[in-house]
Amino acid sequence: MGSQTILANLPRARQVMERRGLDGLVAELPINVYYLSGYWGMLMSAERFDAAFLAVLPRREDLPAVLVMPTMELRRLASEGGTWMPEIVAYSSPLDDETEGLQSDGKPYDGWPVRPGAELTERERAWMAIVRRHRDRVAANARGALVRALRLAGLDSGRLGTDDLRIEGWARAGGLGGVSCAVDANVFNEIRRVKTPAELELLRAAAHVNEASLRAAADALVEGASWEEVERSYFVAMAERGGQGSYFICGAGGLPAGRVRRGEPMMLDALGTYRHYHGDFGRCAVVGEPPREMRTRHAALLAGWEAIQPLLRPGPRYSEIAGTAVESIRKAGFPEFVYATPHGVGLEHTDDPKPPGRLPGAQWDTVLEPGMVLNVDLPFTEIGWGSVHIEDTVHITADGFETLTSPDFGILCRP
Repeated sequence: MGSQTILANLPRARQVMERRGLDGLVAELPINVYYLSGYWGMLMSAERFDAAFLAVLPRREDLPAVLVMPTMELRRLASEGGTWMPEIVAYSSPLDDETEGLQSDGKPYDGWPVRPGAELTERERAWMAIVRRHRDRVAANARGALVRALRLAGLDSGRLGTDDLRIEGWARAGGLGGVSCAVDANVFNEIRRVKTPAELELLRAAAHVNEASLRAAADALVEGASWEEVERSYFVAMAERGGQGSYFICGAGGLPAGRVRRGEPMMLDALGTYRHYHGDFGRCAVVGEPPREMRTRHAALLAGWEAIQPLLRPGPRYSEIAGTAVESIRKAGFPEFVYATPHGVGLEHTDDPKPPGRLPGAQWDTVLEPGMVLNVDLPFTEIGWGSVHIEDTVHITADGFETLTSPDFGILCRP
């Protein structure tokens, strides 16, 4: 993604802020900082670097958005193409090591030494330039940088939406007594529900990479193979294609016998990311000839998929899709089928707003909108028999849908 690439749906973000009575947004969770700024920091992928990055987006278009980041990542930011956000507030160590105040300056940041007389590359010159720009105006820490960022964004007072309950306290401790916060990560999910063209490009790539990796891993399905061997094939295939595997499953609890058995129905369900956007894909598989009951159940899943296609357009709810799928699959000769699960997909596996206090994976009964990207899960496991599954990713358009995954629904049969 280039320096001016904007992942965030800015018009929708401002509409959501207007509707919720918010003057701006402050993101702390890495996926939300990435969404707002377009930059994924190295420390975002590391544990225990809490609040290393923050992103501030004011509702007013004439006020600047601001990215807060550690000085040590300035060179990487230049290498990655920067951020579309017009302001950056970097932070280093305090001038006085005992200082904990949010208003203190950081130590002037020079970065690594430069060899005298060396012929520098264009990238190295960009490193020097960005460090030079920020050398004498760094904050002491992330909290102090947040206060500076809020002032720059014209948000030294007002109501902010945030995904971190500490933001209000940090702002007030820094002298911004007029700031109040609504802590609700769902505000970001609500905005992210409708994807931008830049996000759709990444989601298409993620769907392709993930599906290709599942199909490559299916080639490792040989009689007697352990699931660890098959799973490893998926993770390797994802890495070879520039992605990162999250999980690769074959039903409830793994393989029933711990090894691949000839003629045993298997579901393959792969979840992975490409540039932090998720691909999610599922198919049926078997070593040898598919048993007759597997073919019957697979055909019923296909009937369910056909039945929900008229509902994949703006207007219907998730519950309508799920209900139609279950009813159609049962009528098509699979009365044991239990449930279907439509869900948004994007920077999170389930990219929808989450009802507080509900079980993991719970979501509101969402109405489909143009620009949404969702998966429809049709999984089934029967202990003592095996499992089957179909799962695909679709983009809801103005008058229907487009499928981001393959139209090849055939059972993956391996000799």
